[in-house]
Amino acid sequence: LGLEAEKLILKYEKDKLKKYNKKLTPKHIALEDVSAGYDILSYQKENNSFKKIYIEVKAVSSSDYRFFLSNLEFTTSLKYKSSYYIYLLPVDYSNVSNFDYEKIIMINDISKNVFNDMSKWSIQNDGYLISKK
Repeated sequence: LGLEAEKLILKYEKDKLKKYNKKLTPKHIALEDVSAGYDILSYQKENNSFKKIYIEVKAVSSSDYRFFLSNLEFTTSLKYKSSYYIYLLPVDYSNVSNFDYEKIIMINDISKNVFNDMSKWSIQNDGYLISKK
């Protein structure tokens, strides 16, 4: 499900960039490096130039938009700040090919727009990493 969502967002980004600059192409980083902390490298128009953006894609339920953010993703979001985006793509779990583009939420600067905005988001600590000594 996650890979299908990533493929759809990659297509979305390709279509978006074609309107601005035919030379720019997004790259599906997660297929090459799962430790990158994001799924897609793309570009965003800013004034008269383009800046890189780092996109983490999450397939979510449209009822609550709940998603898991790994420590690596969180650390990467702090590194790239406003250039790091999470795309929350709602899916109908009874039909996994039914993603709802109309309800997609794109969030950048996770620290500012999620962790420091508790009026819109609920955050729960989920789990421990345990290993034998």
